[in-house]
Amino acid sequence: MNFDEAYNQLNSYQEEIKLLRADLNNRRKELKEKSAELKTDLRKMTQEKRNLEAMKGFSFASLAGKISGRYQENYDQANEKYIAAKKIYDEHESGFSMFKQEMDLIHIEIDELKSKHAALKHEVYTTYPEGQKLFAETERRKKSLFEIRKEVKEAIDAVETVITLSREAKESLSGAKSWSTFDTFFGGGIVTDLAKYSKIDEANQQIAKISAATEVMRKELKDIDMSIENRMESIGGGEKFFDIAFDNIFSDWNIRGKISLNLSRLEEFIEELVESSLKLRKKLNEIDRELANL
Repeated sequence: MNFDEAYNQLNSYQEEIKLLRADLNNRRKELKEKSAELKTDLRKMTQEKRNLEAMKGFSFASLAGKISGRYQENYDQANEKYIAAKKIYDEHESGFSMFKQEMDLIHIEIDELKSKHAALKHEVYTTYPEGQKLFAETERRKKSLFEIRKEVKEAIDAVETVITLSREAKESLSGAKSWSTFDTFFGGGIVTDLAKYSKIDEANQQIAKISAATEVMRKELKDIDMSIENRMESIGGGEKFFDIAFDNIFSDWNIRGKISLNLSRLEEFIEELVESSLKLRKKLNEIDRELANL
């Protein structure tokens, strides 16, 4: 076998493994559906069995049937329902077991192909001059991918940190908005103001943490073609003093409006963060798949 033949066979093994893995992934989804169906069948069969046992023993239903003279008819119907439910369950359980066995065989086939692929790859890399050159190129690509993977993983961690902080700030702002709404429409007074601004203080502290974490996130994303903007405002101490000292509907509306604005921006910010996290995880999966194929 020359280098071209060996290299083509290597790619053939790799393609077969890829197809079998895709088939296995599809079968996992189907297996989950079959498992749920089997549980439903089992519940139905168990219920029909209970109904039949109730007919055999003493129960209001069996007593009423005996009095009316329809006991045997009712019993036969209950028995037929149980037999039908058991037949469906047994058929599905048998199909489920066979399906799992087929998946096990695919696992075995994948393992055998992986062993053949590994043995042939070693032969290609060590026996042929072209293979030795290919090995060097592959190692360089692996090194590059591992470096990119590290950057993507660090970016994911940074984005997730900002998501966590943003959700905490959203919770605090939602609490502040509730107190502010009560204050605006029902005149809560000093107690309501203190509760409201306690939540605002929490949110301001969290927004400050978000700003700091966002800077870290931007640094992690600098080598990745993505950008996220932090558009939060902070409700200042001057407005806080004005609202408590001169409690009236105009200042309450101003504070409530600013809280609502920040909540809206925060929700948009979180959506953008989650979308970015999903894109990064997709990129990470692509890198892992390429590494697995090298």
